Amino acid sequence: MKLLCPCLLLLALTVGLRAGETYLPFRPDLPAGAAYALDARRLHPTQFYLGWREVAAKRDQLNRMPADAITAYLKKKDVPVVIGPQGVPYQTDGHHTLRALIESTAADKTAYGHILANWSDLDLGEFWRRMQQSRYAFLLAPGGEARAPETLPASLSGMEPDPYRGLAWAVMNAGGFKERKDVYFQEFHWAGYFRELVTWDDRDDTAFAAAVDKAVTLARHPAAWNLPGYDGPAVLQPRVVTAPVRHDTDDPAIWIDPTDPARSLVIGTDKDTDGALHAFDLNGRVVRTVSGLRRPNNVDIAAGVRLGGREVAVAVTTEREARRLRVFTVPDLQCVDQGDLLVFAGDPERAPMGVALYRRPRDGALFAIVGGKSGPTEGYLAQYRLEDDGGGRVRMTLVRHFGAYSGRKEIEAIAVDAELGYVYYSDERVGVRKYQADPDATDADRELALFATEGFAADHEGIAIYRTGPGTGYLAISDQQANAFQFFPREGTTGRPHNHPALARVPVAALECDGCEVTAEALPGFPGGLFVAMSTDRTFHFYAWADLAEAAGLPRLQQ
Repeated sequence: MKLLCPCLLLLALTVGLRAGETYLPFRPDLPAGAAYALDARRLHPTQFYLGWREVAAKRDQLNRMPADAITAYLKKKDVPVVIGPQGVPYQTDGHHTLRALIESTAADKTAYGHILANWSDLDLGEFWRRMQQSRYAFLLAPGGEARAPETLPASLSGMEPDPYRGLAWAVMNAGGFKERKDVYFQEFHWAGYFRELVTWDDRDDTAFAAAVDKAVTLARHPAAWNLPGYDGPAVLQPRVVTAPVRHDTDDPAIWIDPTDPARSLVIGTDKDTDGALHAFDLNGRVVRTVSGLRRPNNVDIAAGVRLGGREVAVAVTTEREARRLRVFTVPDLQCVDQGDLLVFAGDPERAPMGVALYRRPRDGALFAIVGGKSGPTEGYLAQYRLEDDGGGRVRMTLVRHFGAYSGRKEIEAIAVDAELGYVYYSDERVGVRKYQADPDATDADRELALFATEGFAADHEGIAIYRTGPGTGYLAISDQQANAFQFFPREGTTGRPHNHPALARVPVAALECDGCEVTAEALPGFPGGLFVAMSTDRTFHFYAWADLAEAAGLPRLQQ
């Protein structure tokens, strides 16, 4: 038999009561579904904190009501109770209403509701295990730390104030998110979200009103899409979410298997002192790993590279704490460097972060363009030529320093359009800069464009280039703190190839994306191509380009 969820069960029981059931004085042997009446001061809370502003508002409301109206209101509230060991009644909802009743001038302090479960025969350990498993208790401190159930207050009068719980209640009342009757402790989830984003003096009503206005906007932001009752713009969902890595995902690259596209891989970094490169299949499973890398930051892939007398694909990653590049063949992830590819002359202040590979079409020469943690206002990027050392290993030669830098944060995201010969990089708090990728170009040191300077929440991050045809397509740029991607024309506008106006913006489920990559080759399960974005929950999200294009309202793909 399929069981109803607890909240729906409670609703069904409540409907039954409306049909003529009567409230029984509370007894420890009442069965699940029985209607009870009990002095609210005898109920035990299942949370530690209250929003005092909600309590005050409800207390004032009760103080204005006649006694019979209060009774009708409390019966309609219908507070659910679980009977625990030794017959203790634990309420799972209605804490603010009943605390307000206790504080009010009403002489009658009776609470009304239904018995959700009778677990009085359990020992305390099993009881609290079931309570948490059923989500009938919220045993977290405001900072998210777990608290022991035995430290819960013995009555509603012993509960502590949490201003953020009060803020969440006010935001819900203001329409910032929808009330969910099927989710216990809904407002606490929102309080945790607001806690890092909104501050005010809670003694000041004007300051609180301003905090509510700000929090309403934040509640409708795509960053809140996974919170219960979210009522903001639609958020695009991935078709695949990878297995989580151990530490911190940062940047992906895509390798297309030339013999069987279904066996294509996504290579992604796990950024930490004891970091790794992981190869994921198209179902998001880890199929190969290189561990022991010292904070691998970004990664890029180039195919058709001559090495050891054969053509191979290579993945190049920045090993930030070792201040060098590492090179691995793909798909086997075998190391083909000597460990000596130091960048920025080993300068610890310029530890490498971003990297993009450029294969020059006219001669097949391979270059790595590298960005660091810091650098000068001119010549921030370093470009190195990578080639066979004669023994099947990679050697590296510095070719040039180039690129302007605002000095405001750092430069990490770099992407190269080899067909058109351009390199793009995100000056994180300013915009996206564009230069010639070929170091031998006559205007190689001249900035061709600075665009995407407006409309970003904060940082400009990952850049991916989608090809729709010869010289045409889109630039996708991560609007990191907005959990969204913005799209710009790859070819510029008519007669102005370096003019890249914003075309669209799509909120996505990936959180605060640092790095992204795309291929226009249709892969199994990904019509229009595969778009990969890292997410701060230690995963990579795989999207179908066709889904992104539809959400962005971009023209149909030209393949």
